[in-house]
Order: sequence, then structure tokens, then C-alpha cells
Amino acid sequence: MADICLTENIGGQGGIAGGGGNEGQSSIVSNGIGANSYGYPVLETVTGVTHTFTVQLTKDYTGAIPLDMTGITKVVFEARPTMNSSARKIQKECTFDADGKVTLELGPDEVNHNNGVWYGEFKLYDENDVLRHDHRAYLCIRKGMDGSNDSDPNTITAMDVRLAIMDVSPEANVLLDDLEFSDVQIYAAVQRCIDEWEEKPPTLQTHFNSKNFPFREHLIKGVVGYLMQQIAYKYTRNRMQYNAAGLTLDTNDKGPQYAALAQAARGEWIHFVDMKKAELNMGECYGVIDIPQFGGLTTWW
Repeated sequence: MADICLTENIGGQGGIAGGGGNEGQSSIVSNGIGANSYGYPVLETVTGVTHTFTVQLTKDYTGAIPLDMTGITKVVFEARPTMNSSARKIQKECTFDADGKVTLELGPDEVNHNNGVWYGEFKLYDENDVLRHDHRAYLCIRKGMDGSNDSDPNTITAMDVRLAIMDVSPEANVLLDDLEFSDVQIYAAVQRCIDEWEEKPPTLQTHFNSKNFPFREHLIKGVVGYLMQQIAYKYTRNRMQYNAAGLTLDTNDKGPQYAALAQAARGEWIHFVDMKKAELNMGECYGVIDIPQFGGLTTWW
């Protein structure tokens, strides 16, 4: 059985945080049913190790229809820390069979000093090297003691966020009996926070992505804020009051509580972004220019 199941480019339904490979897009990281949703699955590994992923490519959300590999001669996995730049990337050719099962091996050459959250794509080419299919996933490379050093940022993982909001196991969620958030929801929130940092004025000379963002604690607060906001939308949208057998029931009535949590967490995150960007912007106002034509004169500005 495959580790995960990927449908073509548009993401998939089912098992983002649970379920078997034949039950839909399932993460190999978490288990659960309540967190099932549309989105891209997550491949997770750690620096210093060699990990082999088996991925079933499909034509449907449920994983019941394997992708027809007729005419496909090459499958390449490529990952970038941001879709806005191709300057840094991980690239590895995969093996595959006629039933759409792809095997990807990532070792120290690919993962060492590359901890972070990456956008990944399985790209399928024909004999003329024309791209025919594209299947997307997140690649999370955790920072391990091997394959990293002090200069590599300690980027956050889904478990760091889960610990912050006690969404670590079904036992921690008595009413749900499951995880509340999927891994892909968490990593999508990470990217939203970094996009927000980059888009808010002032524009800085130094740019961050999900691989090198250095402010770990505040990023967790930002991610929590977005997650609480998302679930508030969900509860508000699906809320319904009704009477049954003399009892008044109100399903999904937690929207206001989650909205309040979102406001608190987002408030801390936004305040930090404003203060830190102002600080960094002031620091970029100063510099040194050496003028060798004038005997090494140093000019401060």
C-alpha cells in the first residue's frame, strides 16, 4: 500500500490527517477522521536520514482510480521553499510503475540543511520531455541533530503548533474523539503568515520564506490565529438550531468562542509583525561605504 495518495494538481479529499492511502489524500504524519478536508497531503522527513516515499497517483479524490501512466517516461519530484522563486530547489527523479505508483527517495544530499516547509510537485513527462501531469504536495523537513547546524533556523512543525493548542491526539479532544486540524491546514497557515509578513509595509531588503523565517514563537502564534479563524468560519457556516423529542439542539455553536481566540492570537501576531518590521526597517537605514580612491575613506550613512 502507498504511503499517500495524490490526485492531480487540484488537491484531494479525505485523510489529510488520516486514513489509508486507498481512502484518499492521506498524510503519513497524523491519524484521524475529523481533520479530513480538501488540500495537498504532506510528506515529512528529517535531516540526516534517507526516507523512501511510496505515492499512489490517482485521477479522483477517493483514490479509487489509479492514474494511467501510458506514454509517461519520466517522473521528477521538485520542491521549492516559495513558488515565487526557483533559485533554491530540491529535485529528484523517481521510479514508477504502470499503475501510477511512484517511489521517491530523499537522502542527506536533498534534506541536509534544508529543514523547512517546501512546496512539492510530482511532474510527469512524456518521451518528448513535455509535462503531462502535475501532482502537488507539501514537503516538511524537520531539523534533526544530524544534517543541520546552528545557522539553520529551527523551523516549526505541525506538532509544535498542535502542542500549542492541545490538538495532539483524539484523547485530547473528548467531544471530537479526533484531531481538529489537519497537517495541511497547519502548513497552509504557516505560509499565510509568511505571506502576510512579506506583504505588510514597510518592504524590507531581507525576505523570508517557510524555510528561513527566524521568529519561531511568534510564527506559532500567527498560525494559531489563522487556524482559529478558519474553524470559526466552519462552525458559523454549519451552525443549525433544531428541536427533537422536546430537546433544543444547537450544533456547531462554537463560532464566537473560536473567533475570540482567533482575535487574541492574531492580535499578538500582528503587533509583533508591526514592531519587528519597524525595527528592521530602521536598521536598514544605516550602512557603510568604503571609498578606496580616497585612501580607504569610510563614509557612514
